[in-house]
Amino acid sequence: MDNIDVIELSLPLKAEYVSVVRLTASGVSNRMGFDIDSIEDIKVAIAEVCNKLISVGSDNSKRFTVIFQISKDRLNVIFDCADKSLKCIFDGSDNEFGLSIINALMDEVELCSDNYILSISKVIEGKS
Repeated sequence: MDNIDVIELSLPLKAEYVSVVRLTASGVSNRMGFDIDSIEDIKVAIAEVCNKLISVGSDNSKRFTVIFQISKDRLNVIFDCADKSLKCIFDGSDNEFGLSIINALMDEVELCSDNYILSISKVIEGKS
């Protein structure tokens, strides 16, 4: 199995910190060798998830976590929060547009996990 590097960000549930996650995603994706269009796709998908998390909010936690798992040909981004009541943030018809964007831009999307809120993955074309 490939070695996996992990970068973990813990951020306040505030919109002004979404740019920190986007910048980190951009740097990580660029270093991995993603093309410019894929890097933009990853940043847009990440912003969609972060903005949804922030809009849902939490009564029990003021922070959320973004974990970048980096392997040779795949970037996996996990979103989590200490408030385990936040499970399916994209359920309901009012979330269809945001979820369609994420599904269109990423290779894999895992919703409603027992271990974390959401996971998105992108594979580098031709590197696997």
